Amino acid sequence: MTIVAMSKLLAIAPKNNRRLLLKELTQRGCVEIDSSAEHLTEEEWAEVAERFEDLTDVDRRLGTLSSARELLDRYAPSKSGFLSARRQISEQEFLNETIVKEAQAEAELVNDWGRQSTACAAEAVRLAARKAALIPWQSLDISLNAPSGKYYHILLGVSPVAGTAAQELLDAAAAAGPAELQLIGSDREQHYYCLILHAKFYDEVMDGLKSKGFSVVSFKDTEGTAAENISNLDTQLREVEEKRQEIINHIKEAGDKKAAIEQAIDVLTIESKRDQVLSGLAATKQTLYLEGWTPKSCESAVAEVLERFGCAYQFLSPEKGEEAPVLLTNNKYVEPFTMVTELYSMPTYTSGLDPNPFMAPFYFIFFGLMMADMGYGLVIAFAAHYIIKKSRPDPGSIKERLMKLMLYCGISTFLWGLLFGGFFGDAVSAFSTKILGIDFGLRPLLFDPLGEPMNLFIMALAFGFIQTLLGLGLNAYKMIKHGQVADAVFDSGFWMLLLLGVPLCVVNVNAGLSVMGAGALGVVLFAGRENKNPLRRIVGGLGSLYGVTGYLSDILSYSRLLALSLSGAVIAQVMNTMGSLGGRSIIGVIAFFVVFVIGHVFNVAINIIGTFVHTSRLQFIEFFGKFFDSGGKPFTPLFNKTKYVEITKEAH
Repeated sequence: MTIVAMSKLLAIAPKNNRRLLLKELTQRGCVEIDSSAEHLTEEEWAEVAERFEDLTDVDRRLGTLSSARELLDRYAPSKSGFLSARRQISEQEFLNETIVKEAQAEAELVNDWGRQSTACAAEAVRLAARKAALIPWQSLDISLNAPSGKYYHILLGVSPVAGTAAQELLDAAAAAGPAELQLIGSDREQHYYCLILHAKFYDEVMDGLKSKGFSVVSFKDTEGTAAENISNLDTQLREVEEKRQEIINHIKEAGDKKAAIEQAIDVLTIESKRDQVLSGLAATKQTLYLEGWTPKSCESAVAEVLERFGCAYQFLSPEKGEEAPVLLTNNKYVEPFTMVTELYSMPTYTSGLDPNPFMAPFYFIFFGLMMADMGYGLVIAFAAHYIIKKSRPDPGSIKERLMKLMLYCGISTFLWGLLFGGFFGDAVSAFSTKILGIDFGLRPLLFDPLGEPMNLFIMALAFGFIQTLLGLGLNAYKMIKHGQVADAVFDSGFWMLLLLGVPLCVVNVNAGLSVMGAGALGVVLFAGRENKNPLRRIVGGLGSLYGVTGYLSDILSYSRLLALSLSGAVIAQVMNTMGSLGGRSIIGVIAFFVVFVIGHVFNVAINIIGTFVHTSRLQFIEFFGKFFDSGGKPFTPLFNKTKYVEITKEAH
């Protein structure tokens, strides 16, 4: 239950074994490699090394596989639920290069079908657009490119509906000379005409018509009537759609290859990340320089890999003040709560203090105290347990830790509900009394918060007082660990003494005031100890003593335990009251259960969010603010992180 001790790794590796070396280190999952190419900005490094460059087609292959998977998702979707677990395969099968090569070939074939399908779709759009352009002319019984003669012209044209009226345009054509303008059809935007006129009067007629919005249209390379062309286009559209459907059927038939393609995506994604690591290394003609971190406990395993690949290496302890990456190790009960700390920040490596074992019990207690309902606790716990069993998230992943956190918090909610007598609020009492006409209800083992809110308020402040003292104690422990014993006494010890005097006053006023006085005197005398001038030192100490208001304010912040607990209970009670308004009847029973389900689902959802936020806030501000050194860099080793498959370790 601490921050894992880290060793700095320095290694020189042969270039020819680089990929196999990184593959082995990835399988070990305990080495973080930093960018050694940063040293190339230094003159002595630039003279003998350069940034490693190794052009590969991994990203291209990954793109091919991803595109194929998208096509299979679209045309051959797998029947998997939202919480479906990933496919389990052995490590040996996962690393089978034959499967990856076959998946790559299949993906290229699927992508080729996809391109053909896209081409068919584009052709269908082109044909449909051409058909749409011909539809207004389908009643015209002459060829669209009917030839004009020596003495006459046959023209097709249009005019906007919003312009000159069709009849006015027909009259204008007749008045201009020997010409006949026939209205073929209209739509929302245009009128469509066929114009036949004497060649001698072409200019006069056309000038008159153009002035009224008439414009000529032509259909190049088009033979026959509009109706004949539309019929041909319909035939082509059917043929294109049949071809496209045949291609899609090929894609659907390849649906059974999706699992292999997903496995190949995971394999190449890991390989791509290894390539990114390689691109950040300094190199000579024959070697690569690796620099990174590994837990001290893993030194022998890492050394075995490095020696097998002919590497020169060295493990060093972090230099004084050097911030190594942080890896936290906790037992299975505390581990889920680490995600709460990570939302805030990782502790620094030099602090040497993991807050999670001390924070976890309070988080467990506070979450349950804020919701405090047996029914809600059962819902949360069983839902979390079901999600874990159904989806099988990766060990240590955010999803797994969140669900386990909710499982534990559901248990806490149930236990506090048992103490306070809440089961979906007062659902038992409301249903028994209002619907069944029986005077029956659950009795609290401790007390009813709605009936005795002051008891809950005192309990909340007591928890706040205890956690505040613990925070000061951890701050003292941290300073003592770093050899700052006097600072631990002056900056934490006297404040703890001062605060301990407050509850002691309840037992014995004189003893309590004496303890408070001793603590206050210590703060006044030593809080401003950096000042050499005695007067300034005392003034500084008196100013620091004002900080007691901050501690009292922090303790009062724990009253939100009361507020959240009461608000959830009141909303639950209101829902039960609304549901029981139907009275003692079949309709009343149905109404009760409808309101019960809707109301309590809403209340659980809202309370989970509010409780999570406020419980976390108490840890981040009121607790962590006393001792926590934030800003640590999490340990991010090379490891086989997969999205689509779950790698099972083989027994040796």
